[in-house]
Amino acid sequence: MKKVALLIGILALICSCSAPKATSYSYSEYKTISPSQSVYTAPLMADLVVAKERITYAERINQNITKLTDAEVDALATREKETVIANAIKANNADVLVAPMVNITTDTNKNLVIVVTGYPATYQNFRNATENDQWIIEKATAEKEDNGKKSSPIAEIFKKKDKK
Repeated sequence: MKKVALLIGILALICSCSAPKATSYSYSEYKTISPSQSVYTAPLMADLVVAKERITYAERINQNITKLTDAEVDALATREKETVIANAIKANNADVLVAPMVNITTDTNKNLVIVVTGYPATYQNFRNATENDQWIIEKATAEKEDNGKKSSPIAEIFKKKDKK
């Protein structure tokens, strides 16, 4: 009888311990659109209009890192960095952030503080590619195929333009 009472007591203790429930959730993601291999698309061109002023955007991650392992802190910082970049883009009504720089530190409470700086930019003037845009498409295709070589794509573009 003592064993049964002990077993019931242990089961009651185990059942009474439940994992804490999340009270809220938020998610943001930024991805470039890539057509799948089964879809052929006509080349599309757009102008990237970059703001003249660099913006700074910061968020504090309210989780004390002293309770985490180094690997957990790295994973948290990596995951949250992407979210903060997406939030910076959203807060500035931009499509992308040009030359983003990320600085991650801790505050006095040992919470991560992520600061993103960069130039917000938007895509404008979408149009179908023309024959005049062919050199850009060829350059982009060559860079994708030859991603192992170290060359300056900007220098190559200007060399190509000068020859015309």
